[in-house]
Amino acid sequence: MLFYSILFPIISLIAIIWLLWRYLNEKDSLITVILWAVFLIIVSVFAIFPHASTTFAKLFGITRGLDFIIIIVFAVLVYTIFKLYYKIDKLEDNINKIVKEVALSNEISLKDKED
Repeated sequence: MLFYSILFPIISLIAIIWLLWRYLNEKDSLITVILWAVFLIIVSVFAIFPHASTTFAKLFGITRGLDFIIIIVFAVLVYTIFKLYYKIDKLEDNINKIVKEVALSNEISLKDKED
């Protein structure tokens, strides 16, 4: 058995435990934990049984297992980028609202001091 076929499942198990800990401390949502756990389990299966990727690839009409893995990783990365973009956009909107509220409250308090 190759080194990575032992290392990847161990790292995946540690990551799943960490994700569960974050969920129990209400830092991650259940859907996030489930998605990452499924992804990590798939990575572990492919590390232990490398030919399984070819079997899955043929189910989706892809000829090589490595191509299938690259497509899956690319899809996960794109999903993560879109999720981060959405969160950043939402944070920018919240910051703008807070700055406007603070500016308006300071304007009112400054007028009160002048009178």
